[in-house]
Amino acid sequence: MSTVLAFAVAMAVTGAMFIAVGSALQERVAVRSWALGGGQLRFFGRLVKQPRWLLGAAFAAAGVALHVVALSLGPVSIIQPSGTTGLLFAVITKAVLDRRRIRLPELAGSVAIVVGLIGLVLALPHTPKDPMLSLPPALLLTVVTLGLNAAAMAVSWLVFTGSAKAIALGFAAGVTFGVGSALVGVVGHRALADPAAVLDWLTLAIVVLLSIGGIAQQHAYRMRRFALAFAMLEISDPVAASSVGVLVLGEPMPETALRTASMGLSAAVIVVGVVVLVRSYAAVNVAEKS
Repeated sequence: MSTVLAFAVAMAVTGAMFIAVGSALQERVAVRSWALGGGQLRFFGRLVKQPRWLLGAAFAAAGVALHVVALSLGPVSIIQPSGTTGLLFAVITKAVLDRRRIRLPELAGSVAIVVGLIGLVLALPHTPKDPMLSLPPALLLTVVTLGLNAAAMAVSWLVFTGSAKAIALGFAAGVTFGVGSALVGVVGHRALADPAAVLDWLTLAIVVLLSIGGIAQQHAYRMRRFALAFAMLEISDPVAASSVGVLVLGEPMPETALRTASMGLSAAVIVVGVVVLVRSYAAVNVAEKS
């Protein structure tokens, strides 16, 4: 791994820590704001009036800024999964804010997800490549992503359990953030050579994607299953970004059967981690009702 790529990964991990802390700060505010009732506008109106939510937004903004730097220096298929270490930071921060010990299944599931995602990163080739993407396919990609987001949001209203809603909403946010991050990588690489490159329609598409993803994210937090919602966001985000990197931006796939098998094993570990988190929340709900 080159020095520049190592620095980019370090920036991604540091950014993930800031985003995780910010998300943990915002989650309780989102739960309380939604419990007060009212429509969508009142829900978000209450959020922006809460100092704790605004502090969380500031942490998240700092994390996003570091992530943008990382995406400008390294391939999206590596940088985006590197940020998934934020899941552990988020689980630990949430436990501290709630003044409780971390539940063993919660920690085990989170560790499994992070280990699986790191395995995916190591299986991908580390070949630097300047991403190139013209406006028409970028706009098509944006429309398709917004369609996936809308479908996942609709599913969240149709399912009945809190865990299922958290998974659907976390997926909606993660996919939208992931594709938005892939486009950030394109603009970031252009801006290194020409700062005026940020004044482009592609930047507007990024703002739309990140804004819609943020709405889904806040709704995911109100489900009171923070680790599960954040885990689904952390899974779907890098998978979406890496898929765009490989399928649209031409980043390389693993060249050997061993690396491909490693990706499959890593994906299986991620699935196990998600199942453990779901069962963890189910057990807590049963305990609270008894």
